[in-house]
Amino acid sequence: MPNMIRKFALVLGLGILLLSFPIMAQHVHDSEPENPNEKLFGQVLKSGSFEFHLRSFYMSTLNQGNLTDYSTWGTGAGLGYFSPRWKGFGVGFSGFFVFRHFENNITKLDPSTGLANRYEMLLYDVHHPENNKDMDRLEEFYLSYQKEEISIWGGRHHFESPLLNASDNRMRPNLFSGISADYTPGKFRINGAWFSHVISRGSLEWVSVAESFGTYSTGRNPLSVEGDGYRHHVESAGIGVLGLEYSGEKAKIRSWNYLAQNVFALNFLEGTGSLPTERGFDYIWGAQAFYETAVANGGNDQLDRAYILPDESTYGVGFQAGMKWPHAKLTFNYLGISDKGRFLFPREWGREQFFVSLQRERYEGLGGVNALMTQYDHTFIHDKLKVSLGAAHVQTPDLNNLTLNKYGIPNYYHFTGLVDYRFDGFFKGLDLQLLAVYKREDRDQKMPLEYVINRVNMMNMNLILDYRF
Repeated sequence: MPNMIRKFALVLGLGILLLSFPIMAQHVHDSEPENPNEKLFGQVLKSGSFEFHLRSFYMSTLNQGNLTDYSTWGTGAGLGYFSPRWKGFGVGFSGFFVFRHFENNITKLDPSTGLANRYEMLLYDVHHPENNKDMDRLEEFYLSYQKEEISIWGGRHHFESPLLNASDNRMRPNLFSGISADYTPGKFRINGAWFSHVISRGSLEWVSVAESFGTYSTGRNPLSVEGDGYRHHVESAGIGVLGLEYSGEKAKIRSWNYLAQNVFALNFLEGTGSLPTERGFDYIWGAQAFYETAVANGGNDQLDRAYILPDESTYGVGFQAGMKWPHAKLTFNYLGISDKGRFLFPREWGREQFFVSLQRERYEGLGGVNALMTQYDHTFIHDKLKVSLGAAHVQTPDLNNLTLNKYGIPNYYHFTGLVDYRFDGFFKGLDLQLLAVYKREDRDQKMPLEYVINRVNMMNMNLILDYRF
């Protein structure tokens, strides 16, 4: 706790110093008398806002038969300060600390398979699994400028896009360090960014983009080579992002382009829209497509240490159709990924936002995929209560196909249920969520247990309490 206080004090001092430069320069060069109506620097800072965030997270995973079950409960608290704008400029910083109050098996290897915990440990510190006390991290620390249609952010801050994002479904989100800019002329939006460092959910350490590859499991090497694979071996200066968006009255089109220097390039295109009817509901539609290819040596000249093989490329398409009422929405969704190569995007950087995406599973590392999903969302009590139900069937390549099935995921059924209640009135800012996930294999033959644990034939339960004020 004293370390966190010292970090907050240091960041506050640096933030004040950054803001004071333009003010001191104006004081030196301005010979006119002071304006008695102009606020002093301290008064400007006092009018900034503090944000307090409390979070409690209970998670439990029940696996098949004698495979290990897991559970844990952790709580955390954070503080952030965000200054008001002064001639368009502002600063912000925040930090968070976490305590692990209870755990069951999450630091132990499963005796049957030798595999480690998959879900619960990401609430804490994957680099130091035994650490259950001193889990604090400095998160945001930025200088920003915003005026009319332009905003620029430099430093450590949040960033959202279909693939690079917060992935905020654990105790803490992903954040990125670098510079981003946003320009919104009318119905268009242009967004660009370059990031050199990242802090991933489940980690307390800011690391370079190159070092972030392999923070989580690296899966299986497509060349059948044993060893660390690409962990600690990827060479990259950072990741660049360029987003273009058009928002019309009935349709929205957006394009996102990602370049992981020396590793891969990925282009993502999405179009969504709605068609109103006279029957009290709207038809909704959507289409997605992506194309990915290796860049240079895929991260390393040695093939067994590259993140993506130098000649590897793939593409995918997705579709959505459904109906939307004033307080409900029903969608039917599809995703197909080519069997020419794997869809690869580091899990440490975000969660893919495909139409078929459901919580507690991803499509990263897979090629030759066909997935169908349907989801129903309904809100009640003046939209304070949300109920969401999802069901999917995912067809994956053969378990022994290392070139298309990175993590050994079998065909499976996927079911999710979410109840989310946002309080109002005296408890405004309080959010209570209950998430239940069930995954079941869909194969004729018996599978080795290492492809079952934490993958299929399992139930994952989550109770999350958030309070911001």
